[in-house]
Amino acid sequence: MNSFIQYWPTTHLLIWLLIVYTWDFLFGVCKSIIKGTPRTSQGFRQSIIKLLQYGGCILIAIVILNIVYVSNEPFGQKFAWIFGDIMLYFMIYIEVVSVLENMEAMAPSSFFVRLFVRPVRRIITFQLKNLFQEDAATKNFRNKNKSHI
Repeated sequence: MNSFIQYWPTTHLLIWLLIVYTWDFLFGVCKSIIKGTPRTSQGFRQSIIKLLQYGGCILIAIVILNIVYVSNEPFGQKFAWIFGDIMLYFMIYIEVVSVLENMEAMAPSSFFVRLFVRPVRRIITFQLKNLFQEDAATKNFRNKNKSHI
């Protein structure tokens, strides 16, 4: 059976996808606890649905890329793996952005979020125009702290 399967996803990318998916889930739970919003069964269902969607995409890619390998097309055999890897990189990217958004939502005015999380999120989501502009929550926090001093 293994002789029919010529393409397997890159193992380290699958591991990183699982790691950032788990981080996203944990940070989402922490965000809901900090914000005081209840974590409902619907939220857990959405997490499971997302995991199943990722798994489905990976399985479909395995099937399609193995068909390409069997087709004896030299170009397809040489470059088909790029499709699978790009798909995994894109999934990891989505999860990393989600982790950063959850971190930012947990403590929008913290020093770490202002100096690291928000700029990194804005850079990787191509929001360079707003890279160093403060949002309303940070401005309000600063104004409240200045008035108490």
